[in-house]
Amino acid sequence: MDYSELVYAIKNGDTQTANERCAEAIPILKKYLMSTLDASNEDAEDAVQVMFEYVIPKIQQDEINSPSGLLSYMLTGARHSYYKICRDFDFDQYEEIQEDLVSEAEQAWNLINEEKELILEKCLSKLKNHYRELIEFLFDHPAAVPDDIAEYFNISLNNAWIRKHRAIQQLNECVKKIF
Repeated sequence: MDYSELVYAIKNGDTQTANERCAEAIPILKKYLMSTLDASNEDAEDAVQVMFEYVIPKIQQDEINSPSGLLSYMLTGARHSYYKICRDFDFDQYEEIQEDLVSEAEQAWNLINEEKELILEKCLSKLKNHYRELIEFLFDHPAAVPDDIAEYFNISLNNAWIRKHRAIQQLNECVKKIF
């Protein structure tokens, strides 16, 4: 992208063109920070904003003479702004966000949950159709009470209690065998 238009717009006070060219540059600069420095979207946006607050006055004061080198200058400025944001992080607020920063090993739990899901699917496939349908109904409607089951499957309340109990019992036995 040619940034000479941005330089000329800023120097000539053409706010509309300058805003348009800045708007075109923002996603490029944000992606650069996010991909190379692993910056969050919000931090990248803040760093780019701070960089423009620094670069625009430099252009207005004729301190940046080469429009062809402006992209490199903006990338460097955005990177330095991001480093400054990281450096100036307020650790006094750390206690407030500590719970967010310290979490269990999510990846391991995801693997365990995937394994449990596979076991459950295998056991569900072994159930008789009416038990499997009942369990799937319970997964879709976790707050369902026996009255809801009886109404949905058009069976008696007593039959709903018995089917639910038997379906859960068979599912539980299957899962225990696999573990």
